[in-house]
Amino acid sequence: MNSGAARMLPGWLLRLGAALLLALGVQAAQAQAQANAIESITANQQGANVVLNIAMKNAPAKAPLGFAITNPARIALDFGATSNATGKSTQEINLGDLRSVNVVQAAERTRLVLNLKRAVNYTTAIDGKAIVVTIDGAGAGGTSVVSQVSTAAAAVQPATRQHLRNLDFRRGSGGEGRVVVDLPNNQVAVDVRQLGNRVQVDFLNTGLPEALRRRLDVTDFGTPVTTVTTAAQGNNVRMTIEAQGQWEQSVYQSETQLVVDVRPVKEDPNKLGGPQGFNGEKISFDFQNIEVRAALQAVADISGLNIIASDSVSGSLTLRLKEVPWDQALDVILQSKGLDMRKNGTVLWIAPKEELLTKEKLELEQRAQISDLEPLRSEIFQLNYQKAESFRTVFGLDANGAPGGDSRNRVLSKRGSAIIDPRTNQLFVTDIASKIEDIRMLIQKTDVASKQVLIEARLVEASDGFSRNLGAKIGFNDARRAAGGDPGYGVGGDN
Repeated sequence: MNSGAARMLPGWLLRLGAALLLALGVQAAQAQAQANAIESITANQQGANVVLNIAMKNAPAKAPLGFAITNPARIALDFGATSNATGKSTQEINLGDLRSVNVVQAAERTRLVLNLKRAVNYTTAIDGKAIVVTIDGAGAGGTSVVSQVSTAAAAVQPATRQHLRNLDFRRGSGGEGRVVVDLPNNQVAVDVRQLGNRVQVDFLNTGLPEALRRRLDVTDFGTPVTTVTTAAQGNNVRMTIEAQGQWEQSVYQSETQLVVDVRPVKEDPNKLGGPQGFNGEKISFDFQNIEVRAALQAVADISGLNIIASDSVSGSLTLRLKEVPWDQALDVILQSKGLDMRKNGTVLWIAPKEELLTKEKLELEQRAQISDLEPLRSEIFQLNYQKAESFRTVFGLDANGAPGGDSRNRVLSKRGSAIIDPRTNQLFVTDIASKIEDIRMLIQKTDVASKQVLIEARLVEASDGFSRNLGAKIGFNDARRAAGGDPGYGVGGDN
């Protein structure tokens, strides 16, 4: 017995050792996931700019994901697998355009919200163990457009400049002017500013072929855009879009295509909602090679909706949005990845289009199978105003009352039947419960009294003496002169 126990001891020790190693490995992985932390936040003002220094426990591998909104003016930075070690959730700054910073931790993610006095441009960069956020106080003067320049994108650009591939102008279905620019890659840093009646787009460290150095007169397209001018500015390319009238602009980039939309604004006090059906809160994104799920999560945080993504939603994208309603931003993400959505209350189900179509097809087939097994029920409908014979075509019955009439208009299921009784003006219907309810609603809508019009005539008789009966005769005479006395006057008359 002892020798058997001795032989079993090594196996027991191996299993115990494996379990301990697995537990230690899980703890180590969790510790690694939560290894980084925000330790302190400091700010200083350099001219019109405010420089925010976010000290981290370890050197970050990449800059945080960020987006901006204009009303109220805020910048949000998301730090993944990072905790809040500052010991506070709010820090007052009050330098330049920066009022305060909120630090919010949820599970393994920490978000920094920069509360601003106005919408401004900003950049992010990695400096050792710190994230440096520069708020451009001078660049946003006179405009409410939030513009981001990704320093991470600029850092990975090759030393040799690449050139823009193509530039095109189109008219959108809503009368908007759409400028489409094909970029050499998805790492080109773009700075967008609205200056008065024009939109200025700078492509940093990018060349411009001779064929694209031109001025396009697009007045004939009937959009707010009048001209599009593209020219080289040192190592950069500047595109200037001139517009007229009341308009608003939005910019978004998907992979290597940048789109600038200039939409006309029609002021109608009786109409609610934004242009082209997009009425969400305006946001700005600048994502480089972000996972699709992370981009959807950013939209969910702003919209307040619950977004459920299918397991087949994967991949990454480069997305740059400027002053775009969040629902339009969601539409851009879905279109760029061939996705679609179905909404149920405050829940959005997102999956590839083929997957959703297949799922809906299966649901329809299941409903058809259920209707074949669902029990039948009968009901009598008494008509008050319509004639029972008028429902013969609706039920797809021939002159003898048998199925075989115009089946295209048949409201009954393939198992349903109906009997028409002209004598009592009644309908006897046998079908599944859902079809019975449809017929009930149809009768309620159609079996109503016809509207009648009352025509009334009156005769009025008039004679020539009508006006005399309403008048009077008045005369003047000198009564005293006729009697031989002093002159005088008298008034008399008759009706």
